[in-house]
Amino acid sequence: MTVKQLWLALLLCGTARLAAQQPDSGMQDDSARLETLRQEVQQRYSARAHEALGLTPAQAAKFDSTQARAWAQRRDLMLQRRRINVALQGQMRPGVAARADSVSRLLDARQRVNESLRGVDDQEDREMAGYLTPVQRAQYQTFRTKVREQMGEAMRHQQGGGGGRMRDGARPRPRAQGRPSRRRP
Repeated sequence: MTVKQLWLALLLCGTARLAAQQPDSGMQDDSARLETLRQEVQQRYSARAHEALGLTPAQAAKFDSTQARAWAQRRDLMLQRRRINVALQGQMRPGVAARADSVSRLLDARQRVNESLRGVDDQEDREMAGYLTPVQRAQYQTFRTKVREQMGEAMRHQQGGGGGRMRDGARPRPRAQGRPSRRRP
């Protein structure tokens, strides 16, 4: 499983978990299967990190313990952020006046969740400083960043947006409307 596939599976687990929390979603029966899938994704992520960082068995055990705590915290915070974003979308519907006080509270709540997510990363990095070498820590931060970028890309594609980027990172140039393109023979 590639890192991109890994994060797509993670995304699907998170989306399914959010839907499963809604009583009428019909997905509550699948919660055990979703938990198994989530655990499998987490194990594969850890295995890829172990390999990428060249962890010793002692480092791997500590890494897995740190990851288990961090993943649980992140998962809860990401669900909170998703709920906040859904509520914001509800407030910002076209043609419906948004309630400024509600929007302000939602924006503040989202900011607090984002700060908490950064705090989880900081705590994870502090813990890892106790058992990883500086080179391994830098390698892990690069690994984590790359996986998150791929996760963001997968989320954009799942939502149908595609991210607006071409494969090599260049952005497609918008064509002027109403003007025919010039083609040379």
